[in-house]
Order: sequence, then C-alpha cells, then structure tokens
Amino acid sequence: MQVGKFGQLQEWLEDLDNPNDQHRHVSHLYGLFPSSQISPYTSPELFDASRTTLLHRGDVSTGWSMGWKVNFWARLLDGNHALQLISDQLTPQSGDSGGTYPNLFDAHPPFQIDGNFGCTSGISEMLLQSHAGAVHLLPALPDAWAAAGGVSGLRAYGGFELDFTWQNGRIDKLVVRSSLGGNLRLRVPNEVVSSDGTALQAASGANPNPFFETPTIKPPLISASANLNEVVLTPTFVFDLPTEASGAYVLAASE
Repeated sequence: MQVGKFGQLQEWLEDLDNPNDQHRHVSHLYGLFPSSQISPYTSPELFDASRTTLLHRGDVSTGWSMGWKVNFWARLLDGNHALQLISDQLTPQSGDSGGTYPNLFDAHPPFQIDGNFGCTSGISEMLLQSHAGAVHLLPALPDAWAAAGGVSGLRAYGGFELDFTWQNGRIDKLVVRSSLGGNLRLRVPNEVVSSDGTALQAASGANPNPFFETPTIKPPLISASANLNEVVLTPTFVFDLPTEASGAYVLAASE
C-alpha cells in the first residue's frame, strides 16, 4: 500500500501465491479455523481452496504448526489426515523434525503451548463441531477410530453439553444437556430418535437459535484459469431438537 505525493491512497495488489511455499504459518486460513466463515455447506469454493493451500504447505513443520493443522484438517472433514498430523506431532523432536519433547511439551524452541492446546482442540473438532448452523457429530472421524468409541463433556455453542458413543462410525447413544434452552440442530451420520422411539423433526430453513447464525461473506474472486475440485460430502441427517433450560435429552440410533 502506498500513499501518493498528493495524498491519494494507491493500493497495489500482487498475487504472491507460491505452491512451493511450505512455511509453517497458515494465518490466511483464519476463515476456516478458528473462525467459521469457510464451510463446505456455505462456501464450497473457499473450502476447496483451503484444502489446496494446505496440501501445498505440507504436513512437516514444528509442533505448534502441526497442532493448528490438526484443526484445519478436521474442519476440512478429513479425519484420516488430521490423525496423521496428530501422529506427526507426537513424534519425538530431533534436530529440525518432530513435534514433541520427551516431557510431552510442544516442540518449538523453547516451547509453545499452542501446540499442546491445539492438538487437544483438534481432537475435539474431529468429534464435534458447532458451526455452519448446526452441531455436527463425528464430522472428521478417522477410519482408525470408527469401530467403537465414546466421549463425554464436549461443549457446543448455545450452551449444549454432549456425551455420545459410536459403533462403526454411527452414533449409538447421545445425551444432551441444555443449559440455556433453545433449538438444537443436530447433524449426524445416521438417523437418531428419542429414547422412547419418538422420531425427531427433520431440520428446515435457517436455525432459529441465534448462537448458530451463519456468517455472510462476499463471493470469492475466482481466476478463470483456476482448477476447481468438486466438494463431495458424506451424506448426513439433520434434525431439530427443541430444548428447555436445564433440560436433559437422551437419543439413540434408529433401528
């Protein structure tokens, strides 16, 4: 940016994109994480572009950067890649490679806590995400975890706390505690019903819960020579569950 001699503001833009740039910083993906401006449901072109830039940057980096990349790949709904980053981050540090010291501190001289916190956050993002208008369960479940598992105490926007188990990549049982009340929009890999067998209402329209308002962004500028990839999403079921403050709700897989 340059100010001319007459005070006019002149803005110079240069496309500095370099597919061979493997720098550990990926700050330009703030819209993907920790923000929620980039989603496959609302901005598939930017979602695809985010994946492309992460592939160009590569996985090799210091520990804190790998912690961030776990979150990025979870938001890209690629649990297998996120798990690979976790494995890379837990590799003992040696010279300029590896992501963790013997005491399990994140490796980036002398130490950076965002690697430890980032990996923990990334694991949570692999199991639950609460942006794009809904609470999404198992959005980035890696194949290695799909057979069976469970988690408790995960918090979502809107004052919801969730415990759930899964079998073969499908939600088996879900307990929801609502501290504030309001509509809970659930995105799940399989149909779920109330514990008494009552069917849930299929979601429609915008989520009326203000905590899940989706951000409005401008359409991206796309080069005529860009090669876009189709965003293919795993089918999901989306339900609305009205809740009351301090209420608890038990759901289970539909037979």
